[in-house]
Amino acid sequence: MKRFVIIFIALLLLAACQPTPKQDYIVNRAEEQAPAEIEVSAQTVEPISVPAHAADKQDPTEHVTVIVDADVEFDPSAAHPLIEVDPLNVTQNDTVVSALLKTAGSGAALYEAWPETKDEVGALLRAALQYDGSLGSLVALDKQTIDDLERRYQNAPESPEKIRADRLETGKNYYLERSDGEIFRLNVNFEPNSLYYARGTEFTEEYYPASFLDDCLDSGSTVTLAEPKMSEADAQKIAEAFMQALGVECDCLLKTERGFSMRCYAIGETFWVFYFVRSIGGTPSIDRPGSFMTGLDTPSSIGAPWNVESATVYVGTDGVVCANLWGLAKAAQVTVKNAQLCAFDKVLDAGIRQIGYLHDGAMNCPHHTYTVTDVKLRYGMQAKKDNISAGVYQPMWEFTYTDVDSPDEKPKSLYISALSGGYVEPRCTVKSLMRYAD
Repeated sequence: MKRFVIIFIALLLLAACQPTPKQDYIVNRAEEQAPAEIEVSAQTVEPISVPAHAADKQDPTEHVTVIVDADVEFDPSAAHPLIEVDPLNVTQNDTVVSALLKTAGSGAALYEAWPETKDEVGALLRAALQYDGSLGSLVALDKQTIDDLERRYQNAPESPEKIRADRLETGKNYYLERSDGEIFRLNVNFEPNSLYYARGTEFTEEYYPASFLDDCLDSGSTVTLAEPKMSEADAQKIAEAFMQALGVECDCLLKTERGFSMRCYAIGETFWVFYFVRSIGGTPSIDRPGSFMTGLDTPSSIGAPWNVESATVYVGTDGVVCANLWGLAKAAQVTVKNAQLCAFDKVLDAGIRQIGYLHDGAMNCPHHTYTVTDVKLRYGMQAKKDNISAGVYQPMWEFTYTDVDSPDEKPKSLYISALSGGYVEPRCTVKSLMRYAD
């Protein structure tokens, strides 16, 4: 034990003697890549040559071949500022809370979330006993599920004890109850700058995008969603007005799809689902991912200070019925008005080598071939140097690629810094990377 303490103190003293790094922001780098250097004081910006389509083929490792056949999305006329941001604490932001109260309806009162009632559990139990299996693996019911519902029914109160709340706190769930008895829920149980708002209690109604069906249905099972009862254009106006009322900065509409609700093991209403991100100089930021891969064996693994900033809004005939707000931020200052981007050839080569680095020996297969299908300039947030509770938005190249040997797998993506050509991981927080490394 004494030896361990002595070694630890020696390491601290050694670290204190190290010179201050030149770069202002840290990006990840692959095992063989040079440290990322970001020139924040450059006064002149040299334009870079970026093709409309990139083509290449390399074997970055013995077990990986990478084919590039990708359209490249890049606006040569756009500026590329660096923006420092702080977290937007929704529990302390009156604009956000007021907008949600107004969306729920006039006279909505805020309560601490109460336990499930006998009526709610009874509805689930009856639906489970009558379920005919028509939704494939969307619903997985067995005897254990039925037994659990019966136990919950026995323990549930007839009517809940309602406790009024005068403000939101991180780590708690809340209900908004209108004068007509309609319930909306507010979940603030992740980060103080993330919030989930939805019609119904968590025991009565859940919301999913249509793409969820592709992920969860059994092979051969199909589910056809009904057409939304309002036009996409009208729904978009409602969604954009809602985002404007919230006063948040991620108000750039990235994409749209259909969604649906689930009530008692049955598909309910169909909605329009709108995905919003931040726009910087006309360039959108990255969207919240469903999954990602990280180079955890790299010498430097610094991710984002908090979850990817995004907002997902479900709109139906009753207006906004669900909103999932993640990683909200507020701009603190612009540190560089127009940063110098590194050569695209360097970025492309780094992306190819990083794919090889991440997938070398994947699934114990002797050889894998990957095809890069899209390369887009995007903005992503990275932790600020010496302050992982703050972030900086910087431009980065998004590589989308597929596994030729596994055509059923979803496309993957990775990110290369547009400033340094180093590998970055903006989809994973510093805390998550440290947890995975441990």
